Amino acid sequence: MINVGIIGSGFIGPAHIEALRRLGNITVVAICESSQQVADERAAALNVASAYGDLPSFLQHKGLDAVHNCTPNHLHAEINRQILRAGKHVFSEKPLCMTMDEARELEQLAEKAGVVHGVSFVYRQFAMVQQAASMVKQNELGRLFSAQGSYLQDWMLEETDFNWRVVAGKGGESRAVADIGSHWCDTIQFVTGRKIVEVMADLSIVWPTRKASVQGNATFSAQSEAVRYQSQEVTTEDMGFVLFRFDDGSKGCFNVSQVSAGRKNRLSLEVNGSASSLAWDQEIPQQLWI
Repeated sequence: MINVGIIGSGFIGPAHIEALRRLGNITVVAICESSQQVADERAAALNVASAYGDLPSFLQHKGLDAVHNCTPNHLHAEINRQILRAGKHVFSEKPLCMTMDEARELEQLAEKAGVVHGVSFVYRQFAMVQQAASMVKQNELGRLFSAQGSYLQDWMLEETDFNWRVVAGKGGESRAVADIGSHWCDTIQFVTGRKIVEVMADLSIVWPTRKASVQGNATFSAQSEAVRYQSQEVTTEDMGFVLFRFDDGSKGCFNVSQVSAGRKNRLSLEVNGSASSLAWDQEIPQQLWI
């Protein structure tokens, strides 16, 4: 039996716990949160035995084998650094960190620790994506020469839609492309077996100023009827259109949007070859995309 701990039990943490419990050979033994009170409340709600309000104590939990980092983006690098230094296997929500220098450092720490490590790009595990990759590998499409697709959502459609991901210092300088475009890029690279090496993008901010709740409520959280707002400048893109080139010279394009009305979480891709083409288009449960 593998003992796993979860750091961060907000929007995506419970989805990790549910997925882990379905595997059958894993026990979620502990939760770590920003305070002991929050940790206790979340552990009780999610039926997890142990709760910690600080990371060092959590990492010393007896028998802890692996850790899932489900915290906001700007916390990933330091938390992943501490997990690796503690010698624990780590599965991090994306992004792994915020800069390339941090990524190189974490890779070196993982190699030194000799642990299993990964980042949560889950769509490559979908049965239809696996089938598409198998078809490409068996040369059923012939010579590949192009790929295209999109990833569309509407959870940031309204001016009053606000979330920590909007803030560059917490979510990163890129939002739509980094947040969901990264999933599209990973999926298309997995299917084709090729790496994207060059990109050119046209990005757009639909709401240069958003109305953030004074009470601190965010999109996806319960809203009271008497919500008061304050204006906050937005520097991260709501949508983007990207041209790219694979390492073999073949080309493609994709667009991403978090302001496409009626599109809750829709991922589509198409690959064209000299013998045939394949396409995949699916509305995906929202808890899987973070």
